[in-house]
Amino acid sequence: MLSLPAPVDLSCYIQFVLAAAILYINRIFFKKGVMGIINRAPGMDTLISIGAAAAFLYSTSLIIKNIITTKQFLFEKILSMNNSGSMGHTMYFFESAGMIFTLITLGKMLEANSKAHTMDAINALSKLSLGKVTVLRDGEERTILSEAVRVGDLVYIREGDKIPADGTVTEGFGAVNKAALTGESVPEEVTGSDKVMAGSICVSGFFKFTVDKAGEDTTLSSIIRLVKEAAVKKAPVQLLADRIAGFFVPIVSGISLITFIVWLCMGYPMSDAINFAISVLVISCPCALGLATPAAVMAATGNAAGNNVLIRSSECLETANLIDTVVIDKTGTLTTGIISVTDADACDGTDINEAMLKTLSLEAGSSHPYAEAVRSYALEKFGISKADKTADDIETIPGRGIKGIIDGAEYIIGNQKFLEEKKIEIPADRLEAAEAMMHEGKTVLFMGSSKCELILGLKDTVKPDSLNAIEHFKKIGITPILATGDSDVTAKVMAEELGISEYYGGILPADKHDIIDKLQSEGRKVAMIGDGINDAPALVKADLGIAIGRGSDIAIDSADVILMKDSLSDAAYVIELGKRTLKVIKENLFWAFFYNVIGIPIAAGALFIPFGVKLSPAIAAACMSLSSLFVVTNALRLRKRSL
Repeated sequence: MLSLPAPVDLSCYIQFVLAAAILYINRIFFKKGVMGIINRAPGMDTLISIGAAAAFLYSTSLIIKNIITTKQFLFEKILSMNNSGSMGHTMYFFESAGMIFTLITLGKMLEANSKAHTMDAINALSKLSLGKVTVLRDGEERTILSEAVRVGDLVYIREGDKIPADGTVTEGFGAVNKAALTGESVPEEVTGSDKVMAGSICVSGFFKFTVDKAGEDTTLSSIIRLVKEAAVKKAPVQLLADRIAGFFVPIVSGISLITFIVWLCMGYPMSDAINFAISVLVISCPCALGLATPAAVMAATGNAAGNNVLIRSSECLETANLIDTVVIDKTGTLTTGIISVTDADACDGTDINEAMLKTLSLEAGSSHPYAEAVRSYALEKFGISKADKTADDIETIPGRGIKGIIDGAEYIIGNQKFLEEKKIEIPADRLEAAEAMMHEGKTVLFMGSSKCELILGLKDTVKPDSLNAIEHFKKIGITPILATGDSDVTAKVMAEELGISEYYGGILPADKHDIIDKLQSEGRKVAMIGDGINDAPALVKADLGIAIGRGSDIAIDSADVILMKDSLSDAAYVIELGKRTLKVIKENLFWAFFYNVIGIPIAAGALFIPFGVKLSPAIAAACMSLSSLFVVTNALRLRKRSL
């Protein structure tokens, strides 16, 4: 390779043996390259294998030709110790055939090392539930590996233990840190009937829990699976790159052949023509092109996982780049979802205790935040823990309220529209009171049968980071829109508080779907952010559905992106990450193509006649590996969170 003088004329034979060994070790490249040609989908392995094979076969043919010409075989040469240099190694390309694979293997090793960093978050998650735990099985305590835990096991958790599965606390008390799963650094207290998740850590206390989900069914395993699937699934822009590569390989092969013919026609030696032709094949190998998108996607999804954001597919990142409008649910998304009753007034002389009992009868089976708030208020203000009996035939009407039968009469609790639909009269003074509450940003509920008997004012608090998230959306050119089932007045107050100019109040779940459909018909790319069952249709309809991780299972299953932390800022982070990812992908594709535009002419010998610059195939292989490494390194910039 360095053109140093050989002590004897055995150099070519030594090179032949060493190069043959390297090619055999790397025979997988030939297998993939040939399969690419057979399947009419030649790729980077095709170029590599053609280049290395051409260098090796041409050099081998020179040895055979020299043996035939001189009629002197290897053993005769050893005996004669001919140092004439007639078989000097400078005309051979064995070193190029060997170095092509050596440098490419080195480059792939460096790429693999770099790409491994993009999966750090997944590796960290995978270790969260590893260890040993104590379980009660068959009436006796056993210490087993966490992987061996089964559904139905009773697990003992002490301070410092990792929780190995999802389950329900049956006995004891403890404080659990879920930071790795939800990003919430403050430990959560758990006791009887509370849920715990695999990957959490007990920081204090002692409790027992029954395993509900184990192994691949746990929340932690679902997170890991989602991140892995997103990392390997091809984005649309990658499919474009693959199609380009399909045309690229035949074109480069044609350029290599033309290069070979031109140099021969110009009267240059066969060795020079072979050198230039092989260099073209090797330097143009589209490794960088193939890495441009997956390296960026892996880095981005690893970044997201490390920030407690789950992205279902790489396509979501590309879609996030296009988003110009976000429709945001109010309760539990913009607000904490921790609702309290601030006002309770009976109508027309109705006994408030009796009205509250009827309200609790209707709300008895509901887990809605409003129902929780009413129960807490009834206990705190009136000492009523529960109704004497539950209403019959209870039915929840999405976006309206609840209806049921109490003592043979139909009662309802819900918003003003619900009562108007049921022809239930609301006194004028109560309507005025409701209007005043709504102007304070409160949600108003009415309860009654033939007439209104109770009016309730409920207040939710805005999440600390909601205002910053809204401001960031606007800063990056995205229009935020508020969509809530609360009244127009309440929606207006909330929108003004957060600086949102466009809002929709008093809407049903189907209305959110229709709003998104309308925005899309205007040419907008819309993201929907929500947390409840009523948001599921809109999450599916939106170009990008983003669910708060603490929301309902249906909402989470309907979304493209899941925010494990209860933070709207993470939604802004996801959209910005999508924009950053597409920017890096475009940069990578540009440099991959630009590299070939510059490299192919140089490899073909464009600088040889004027400046005497000639790239050997081995140097071309080194340049190609460096281009791939550059692309991966550029992609690793996505590991840093910008928000």
